[in-house]
Amino acid sequence: MNYKYLAKNGPTFALLASLVFILIAVIPILMGLSAFDSLPDNNQRAFSEEGNIFRPGLVLSVALLVVAVALAILLSLFKVLTNPKNAMKGLISFAVMAVLFIIFYSISDAGMEGPLAATIQRFNVSETISKVISAGISLTLLLTVGSIAIIVILEVWNYFKNQ
Repeated sequence: MNYKYLAKNGPTFALLASLVFILIAVIPILMGLSAFDSLPDNNQRAFSEEGNIFRPGLVLSVALLVVAVALAILLSLFKVLTNPKNAMKGLISFAVMAVLFIIFYSISDAGMEGPLAATIQRFNVSETISKVISAGISLTLLLTVGSIAIIVILEVWNYFKNQ
């Protein structure tokens, strides 16, 4: 298959593949509903010894997620290797985000005391995981505020530029 063929027919293949995967996930659920409804109300569980009507959908979702992440990584690496000059902006952006994450990780508190201490202990969250979560939330907030600021600044800039 060449690029033109995939560019022309790729969305159709994607739609058909998604319909097949949806059918694979939904058919066991629909077929198992009558057996699920015949169980007593106090014993209706999606996960039971008798079987799991949601398992094909869950397995398929995880498999598709793994395939999507692997393809995103492989195609990104392929693009970097084939055209490193144009990929420099993306690599620099990734490096800046990695440095910001490391900074947020190093300054974050493990949070083992305070209002979240009971929740952290109940779910057995280690100090390292707590710091990673804190750094991720901080980086997400920084990127959100930065994105909103850039949107506002560029809209004001475009308003005065077009006047």
